[in-house]
Amino acid sequence: MIIIHAFLKVDPNKRQDFLAHTQSVVSSSREEEGNISYQLFADASIDNEFVFLEMWKDEKAIETHEQTEHFKSFVQGLEQFLLEPLRVEKYQAAGI
Repeated sequence: MIIIHAFLKVDPNKRQDFLAHTQSVVSSSREEEGNISYQLFADASIDNEFVFLEMWKDEKAIETHEQTEHFKSFVQGLEQFLLEPLRVEKYQAAGI
């Protein structure tokens, strides 16, 4: 299983538009084969900081995800909302 954390710092004046922009990528990604979990969370202690927490079956599932129209559309429109560059962390998880 592969886990991805994508951290975003959003312009407070664009918060609601950002949240609307995320709806399609979240709901469509959850439906993809190979997706285990796809969630967006707001940081409770820092205003307008968000993190996508994603879990994928394998690297092939991520590659397929990155070619979908909903992902490409999300990424293409993302920069207009951000105050800082997107930061992504990727982890390989082993079963217990």
